[in-house]
Amino acid sequence: MRLRRLVLRPRWGNLRRQRPFSDHFGNDRGTPVDRVYIDRFLADHAADVRGQALEVGDAGYIRRYGGSAVTSSDVLDINPGNGAATIVADLGQPGSLPDARFDCFLLIQTLQYVADVPTALGNAWRSLRPGGVLLVCVPAISRLDPDPGPDHDLHRFPPAGLAATLRATLPEAGQQRIVGYGNLLAAVAFLYGIAAEELRPEELAAYDPHFPVLAAARVVKPAGSARQDLA
Repeated sequence: MRLRRLVLRPRWGNLRRQRPFSDHFGNDRGTPVDRVYIDRFLADHAADVRGQALEVGDAGYIRRYGGSAVTSSDVLDINPGNGAATIVADLGQPGSLPDARFDCFLLIQTLQYVADVPTALGNAWRSLRPGGVLLVCVPAISRLDPDPGPDHDLHRFPPAGLAATLRATLPEAGQQRIVGYGNLLAAVAFLYGIAAEELRPEELAAYDPHFPVLAAARVVKPAGSARQDLA
């Protein structure tokens, strides 16, 4: 007698759909899943947000995690219409940032939009003072951003890919910590636009390296780095 393998068929319920529950990463339902992981990473490294700090788009994370340890903050944006921007520049253009000005650069969910990632990282690195810290968050699994549109959302970085990119781009980098966040359930929820509040805390907290939602890195510029004379 031939034994038949019992195949468990998935129960799709309302997941059998071709459109997400939210077109805005879950923002209209609560907190997007990746934002929970960004907050977790920055909370672990809040002590690095200090002195003269730089962030892309607005200074929300600088205010949240730096507090009184920040002596001044700048906002970088390519869009001159951003009234919060104190530096209007294209991160993907060589030499677009001032040298050795910042103690911390929060480069959060930005590199996926930059065509020339090595140039962007090189600019960020040169903008740090010796001893300064680069805090990077990038998507590993995510839908393409509907705004500014899929033609402008160019890259995804698993933790190993982020580590390799940093090694190749910043060979003189000092202490590095590369981490991943997420799991299959969190990744599926994020792709569907299901908010973090709709998952249990333990479901968000679990990490499966096969299904990272977010990759993050903390990189310290060595005290003896080039351009120290400009600090």
